[in-house]
Amino acid sequence: MLVLCDFPKSLYEKFVAFFQYISLPCHCFGFSNSLNVVPWDHVSLTTVLRGQNLTGQRTQKGRKTFLWEALPVIEARVERLLGRKSYKEVVRYLRAVKCSDTNGLRELRDKIPFYLCKAGDFLDAAHSLLFPVSSLACCTACRITHYHFEIYLKIFRTGSVPAGNDILDCPPLKDGVLLKQALKLLYSSALLYRNPKCWSSLIMVLGSSSLLENNGHLQPLSLKEPPLDFQEAVLAVSGGLLEELKARVSVSFCPAIFSSPLHHEACLILAVQAVQQMLLSDLPYLTSFLEIALAFGNNFWALRLLLNHLCCDEHILHGTVTLLVRDLSLQKAPMLKLWQNLGPQYVGEFLCLFLTCRHKKMQSIGLCALNIITENLQGLRNLPLGSTAHQEVSKFMNIFEQQ
Repeated sequence: MLVLCDFPKSLYEKFVAFFQYISLPCHCFGFSNSLNVVPWDHVSLTTVLRGQNLTGQRTQKGRKTFLWEALPVIEARVERLLGRKSYKEVVRYLRAVKCSDTNGLRELRDKIPFYLCKAGDFLDAAHSLLFPVSSLACCTACRITHYHFEIYLKIFRTGSVPAGNDILDCPPLKDGVLLKQALKLLYSSALLYRNPKCWSSLIMVLGSSSLLENNGHLQPLSLKEPPLDFQEAVLAVSGGLLEELKARVSVSFCPAIFSSPLHHEACLILAVQAVQQMLLSDLPYLTSFLEIALAFGNNFWALRLLLNHLCCDEHILHGTVTLLVRDLSLQKAPMLKLWQNLGPQYVGEFLCLFLTCRHKKMQSIGLCALNIITENLQGLRNLPLGSTAHQEVSKFMNIFEQQ
């Protein structure tokens, strides 16, 4: 109440004084000062909220003092400031205040990146995910889930959050900056790095528009396949960029590539290379690959680029195919529903991509998918799959009918 309610100063002081005059047993003596809550107009607090004191430390009569408060008081101040939409003040306060309940304070500080997003400072939000507020705790990225990872990517990509959550009108991060920060997050946490949902979220966000719908979804884009020489130029620099990001050194993306008219495509190609490297090192930890493949949407050229790279390593190829076959076998009903929603054109392109792959093991994915469809859908020959896809699917339909 002392924090949340606007008591007159005289009444505020009377509350505190009255409580201090109460005669308490010896074993309750520690409670006598429990209402010594710093008032809102105290210089230690006001200088922090205004950004004049970033650490909460002051020197008073030759002695160092700190802004130190109990967790319930901190929670009440955060509630009050959020009610005023004072997001920058919340961030300054949480970064400066100290508390004996370190775990409780850490949970509050883990929301600092989101409050920075609400304030429209997306770049600082991305940085604050990677750097701890104090030397006693690890970074927030170590504790966020794949769900939070996707939410942050959507906010950084669009500069907005779903309806009902206000945010200042600020431009989103550029594609190159978004990708750079997303990869840094993945490289900073093994749990995120080995989670296929995080990689599928990254691919999905990079292949979507910058407009966030009210339901929180992004509108997928169909990016035209860039020229081969452009793809080769991106691949030529991607290895070095990814190694620098893993080493957490300052990285500069080549503006001729990542600020060109094909910057969407360049970022997607770099993400493909990052996925390939992840598979080379952490395939045994991966629980699924199908959702990564589906995240490419209609950008089949980018998925084909990834599959061609995987075919160069027999061990990785075998492991990836095993994952895909298992995924399709376990998710027959969801896949059929998804394919029906995406339409026959997508299904035809999906089947054609795998059935025409240069490696026979990868072709087995297309056969597995085709088998699921022929078992559950009638009249596949009559579906408008597209000319190229229709020819390939028809060819393999004949094989099935002969068996």
